[in-house]
Amino acid sequence: MTSRSRPKAVVFDLDGFYFEGGTERFLKNLKRRYGIGEEQAKAVYLKSPPMREYKRGEIDGDTFWAYAIRTWNIDATKDELLDLLIASYTENKKTIMLIDTLRTRGVKTAVCTNNFPERIDRLDQRFGFKKRFDIFITSYEEGILKPDSHIFMRLAERLGLAPTDILMSDDREENVAALQTLGFQAFLYEGFDDFAQQVTS
Repeated sequence: MTSRSRPKAVVFDLDGFYFEGGTERFLKNLKRRYGIGEEQAKAVYLKSPPMREYKRGEIDGDTFWAYAIRTWNIDATKDELLDLLIASYTENKKTIMLIDTLRTRGVKTAVCTNNFPERIDRLDQRFGFKKRFDIFITSYEEGILKPDSHIFMRLAERLGLAPTDILMSDDREENVAALQTLGFQAFLYEGFDDFAQQVTS
């Protein structure tokens, strides 16, 4: 582990960081309820151009989910699919404790996520998780996706800090590389325990 200065802010992603198993469980539930194979589900929900447009705020939820329902050829509504999605999430209690620890130390906490509004809004309605963060940056509000440098610089601007004062981990190497190029304290996410050690040491 390379030495780094103590951060003034720590940035969290959502899937796999704050929440456990959401996407993976949703894909399994799609197969169980609608018979959608994993690759077919991923092609639409994770990899399709309409999903990227959805996450950039270029199309709305009605448009994306109509596309998904048509492509999967299933008898479902947008609300039914969103209910299935949100039911797939659980909070990581260890992450909540870590956030509380950081905030008692005066460290700001933030989220920077490629996401779409219905997921964020409904997760917040269920868990009330947004209150745990000082700053919340989403791709659909900014109109850009990670690893575009503009979303990371927007994050620093909103935090009122230099990139060198901000620590962020990500499970995608391209995002980590972009962050490091901009001067952020960034490392590849390889599990909660390693992440907690690095943000509190």
